[in-house]
Formats: sequence, C-alpha cells, structure tokens
Amino acid sequence: MKWTLRAGLVCALFCVPARAAATVIAVGIANKVKQATLRAEGDYSAIDQTTGQIRPLKRGADYKVEADKGKIILGPHLFKGAARVLPGRPGEHLLIGGRRYSGNIIFQPNADATLTVIDEVDLEEYLAGVLPREMSPDWPLEALKAQAVVARTFALKNIGKHEDEGFDLTDDSSSQLYTGITDVSTRVAQAVTATQGQVLSYEGKLLAAYFHSTCGGHTISPAEVWGGGPVPPPLRGVSCRHCKHSPHYRWEAYFRGDDILRKLQARWNVARLDKISTGREGSNGLIQSLNIKVDGDWKTLPANVFRLWLGPADLKSARLTKIVRKSRGWLFRGKGYGHGAGLCQWGARLMAVDKRE
Repeated sequence: MKWTLRAGLVCALFCVPARAAATVIAVGIANKVKQATLRAEGDYSAIDQTTGQIRPLKRGADYKVEADKGKIILGPHLFKGAARVLPGRPGEHLLIGGRRYSGNIIFQPNADATLTVIDEVDLEEYLAGVLPREMSPDWPLEALKAQAVVARTFALKNIGKHEDEGFDLTDDSSSQLYTGITDVSTRVAQAVTATQGQVLSYEGKLLAAYFHSTCGGHTISPAEVWGGGPVPPPLRGVSCRHCKHSPHYRWEAYFRGDDILRKLQARWNVARLDKISTGREGSNGLIQSLNIKVDGDWKTLPANVFRLWLGPADLKSARLTKIVRKSRGWLFRGKGYGHGAGLCQWGARLMAVDKRE
C-alpha cells in the first residue's frame, strides 16, 4: 500500500508488513524508583527469575514492591532476583500506580536499592496504549491510522535503545507516551487493527520515523534538529499547507528575564543575561542556533536545546519569527509546535478532514 503524507513524514513511502511473528516491546514504565504498588485484577502469579519459584497473587489485593540488595520484595514474598508477574489468562490486567497494564510485568532490582518496572507487551497492544496519549481519539480515523503507522515504525526502529537499563523504550516523550490500557478507545483500536503490521520503509530499511503537533508550514530533516549526517530523501521535509488551521500555527510567548537567567544558571555559571538574538538559520525559517550574551560575553546555543530549557510547552518551536526585548524580559514569536521533523499531526488531521468532506 502506498501512502502519501505530504503534510508530514514523507512525500511517498511504502507501508510494508513489519514482521510475520508477534513482536514484544519492553517498556520501562518506572525507572529507578524506591517502590511501586501493584494490584492484580485477575489470576496473576509472580515468578522468581533466579530460582523459578512461582507465587500466586491474590486477586484484588494491594502489594507494595521494593528492592533490597539485589532482591525484590513483593508484599509478603521475597524474590532472589527480578520478579516477573504473569496473567493467568488473556484479557487480565494489573494496576500499577493507578494505571492499567496488560502483558507481563517485570520488577527488576538495581544496584542502588531502587527498582525498575517493565511492561512486556505485544507491539499492537503497545500501540493501543500510545495513540490515545499522542493523538486525540476523537480525530478522524485516517489521521489515527497515519499516527499508528508512524508510532509502529518508531517502536521497531528503537527496539533496544535502552538495553542497558533492561528495556526497549521509555513511557514518556523521550520515546512515546504510553499508559498501558488505561485509556481505552474503540477508534484507536480500529486504527491499529486497520494498519496492523504496516511500517514506513525506504529502500528496504525502516525509517527513523518522528512526529510532532504542528510544523508551521514545512516539515524539516531530523538532522536540522538533532544533527547527524545525510538522511534518506523521504525525511528531508515537505511543504504543509494544512496545519495553518492548527491553534499552534502562530504563537507568542513572554518570559521574564529573571526566569530565563535561572534556566541558564542551572547549566552555566553566569550572573547576568544581557541579550538574546537569532543565530544560524536552517531551511524554511527554522532557527538552528541562538546567540546569548551573558556577563558581557556571547555564547551560542542550539535553538532546540534553548527551547527545552525554557519548556517546550511554552516556547513551542524553534521556528522563531521574532525576538523582542521588553523592559523586564523577552517576547518570542514563532510558528508551529514541536521539533518539526516527521509527521505533522495537525497537517494529517486537516488532510483527513478534507478527504472526508
């Protein structure tokens, strides 16, 4: 099947089956925490990964989980190493920290007396827990299907990224937002099922698929955001006329000078903020760097890094159109929301609406 997503990730790509067999994703849902809480809403058992001993868990009971000297303490049970909690039958789930999860849950002890909680889940089930957090389930089905393909590709491309920590992906924005089966959506399930196994590839290889809210008129190459060498042609960015209807297409944000200085002081040894100006400009209006004068000296900082320091929800993108000095701070004007690489979600939404109409 050939997909054309000019508003987002690619000009033209082939969706191909991801893998014939089911793929299991290990998601770190809590990393290096002091303790966790667990409630089995089903016939669950916990297996000691060191000894193989099995301990049944009482349905509906609350268990506190802690780590101590390489061991896991799960309620009244002591495990000599990691503990893997398994459902008795399909369709059962666990409550961990107020969220519901399917699949197997691993409680892994760490050397610093903390524990890491990992959800081992089928890829398609994982996507059902990602989509409601990354795109509104109320959006058109075709947009949700596009998001499902991109999210599936991202997951497969990044398997093993956090191998040193014992899992593949995190459950936050550094990978993809994931809350298990806490938010159930019929439309999301429909989008995942309709695209089952489909991924984005180029010349037989998985693409490094990304997505963001609003591109502001043109998507960009990932290399312009994070650096690196040349990227495949489909990732170089395309014009997008659809996201102009996004509420984030144009924006402005004001920051007090003292607040910006505190953000800088958390990383630099400086006492005074003097000036901020745009530096190197990339393609299609993207600002790649900012010049910041502190204590009388100029420093250059990648614009996306500065954005993350100030808060990506406030400084919405590095596509800055103007920086205005005010009496006690700076006013930033810009376009778009997010890093700008890959699928433009609002562009996909409006393309789907146009197609539907």
